[in-house]
Amino acid sequence: MKKVLCILLSVFLTLSCIVPAFAAEEADSGEKFIEQVETDTPVIVVRGMNFTGGLQFDRGTENARPVNVQFDAGQLFKYLAKTFAAVITSFSIEAGISVVCEYVTELFSAYPCDENGNSLHENISAEYYPGSVAEFDGIKDKNSVDEISLVTSLCDRYGDDMVYYFVYDWRLDPCDNADKLNETVDIALADHGCDKVDIICCSMGGSITMAYMAEYGYSKLDTVISNTSVMFGSDVITDLFRGRIEFNADAVERYIGAMVPALSGIIKFANMTGGLDVLCKLLNDFAHKHERQIFDESLVPTFATLPGFWSMMAGDSFEEAIEFVFSGKEEQYAGLLSRLENFYNTVSSRRQEITDGAIANGVKLCIISNYNSPLVPAYEKAKYQGDGMIETAPMSGGAITSVVGSTLSEAELNIGDSKYVSADKCINASTCLYKDQTWFIKDGGHVIGKYASDCVYFLFELLESEEQPYINTWEKYPQFMLSSEEETLTALV
Repeated sequence: MKKVLCILLSVFLTLSCIVPAFAAEEADSGEKFIEQVETDTPVIVVRGMNFTGGLQFDRGTENARPVNVQFDAGQLFKYLAKTFAAVITSFSIEAGISVVCEYVTELFSAYPCDENGNSLHENISAEYYPGSVAEFDGIKDKNSVDEISLVTSLCDRYGDDMVYYFVYDWRLDPCDNADKLNETVDIALADHGCDKVDIICCSMGGSITMAYMAEYGYSKLDTVISNTSVMFGSDVITDLFRGRIEFNADAVERYIGAMVPALSGIIKFANMTGGLDVLCKLLNDFAHKHERQIFDESLVPTFATLPGFWSMMAGDSFEEAIEFVFSGKEEQYAGLLSRLENFYNTVSSRRQEITDGAIANGVKLCIISNYNSPLVPAYEKAKYQGDGMIETAPMSGGAITSVVGSTLSEAELNIGDSKYVSADKCINASTCLYKDQTWFIKDGGHVIGKYASDCVYFLFELLESEEQPYINTWEKYPQFMLSSEEETLTALV
């Protein structure tokens, strides 16, 4: 059990960033059709993190291969045996933990950055599309389950030459990626002789877009849509990088039940009888007792070296997290820390100032937040509402959200104006930074955009609005909506 825990603590962040696999039930049969309209404003989709397929070794050569985690049964059993031997020969649990951490760092050895925040492997890169979709074959796919389906819908609406797909190395400094985004913006403007572009930022793309606005301002932007993005940070990074590990029995039941339905009955029984609560307490006690070793030997050499992950840190928790992760290692990681502090000073500590500035300069800002999907149940705030990947509260710019499976308390419901409370009493949007520009979709997946779906038409409306859209602009798109698996939208009542 202790061996399993060490692995769980080291890889749960990865699991929270991998898009859950699900089948695309609709074939490209031609039944759905998007009417094309003319637009003078190019659209740039800033995609989110693509952990399982976005990076390649030796891209563009005959040796090109994806950067993926390769789970090898033989390697796993070798390390399990090594762990057992280490514990037996040294009579030390800590020795066994070290072996497990060694396995984890080897498993994710392709991903880390060095002590200056640069990729450890110079031959790893992400795909990059400097021109419009019209200039690149093979991007579009109606049946895709990620941002590609959104890109395809936009192309069919506005034309391939009006849509740009911004992909980047999600591990690296968001400020450097913002420089590349600026290049894409300038290419789009030059291609069409126009003054402004629209941006739809998805997931981690919110950090890149925020860094872009901090560096390059707002003069080239017309509409910015946060499509379930981390514009305002993420609790998973904020909790993890402060050591806030917590396994909650109810959250574990919901997550396993959603991810592995075949086990839902067993896990529910274990929770009802108190067995799951006992197990979670053991896991929490073990994690707290050995957290320093686990973090130092597995997290710090791997995911804590990625500036991209740090860009999702809540600004008010940055200094605490730096102290927790890098205490005693400041000199060793001086170059990386300089990058992280620059992002904190220029972006994450100024998020509201940046978005306020955008609105004041005429940018139409729209925020889409989804909820009612369980999060990876290994950190403090994982029990609250989320979209299966990130949390609804930061995603929405500060909504009050309930624990998944329950409702807000009477005190929480009475904060602000009741018109901003969802019908299911799970969300109070009164505390959002931009409560009249923030929409919530119950049961919406992480990053909306299935081809020709209601969600896509909602995005079309946001993009095509001549004025700033608000939650009462369209009767068919109220602040709180319910989504089917096919992204059919109805008002939440």
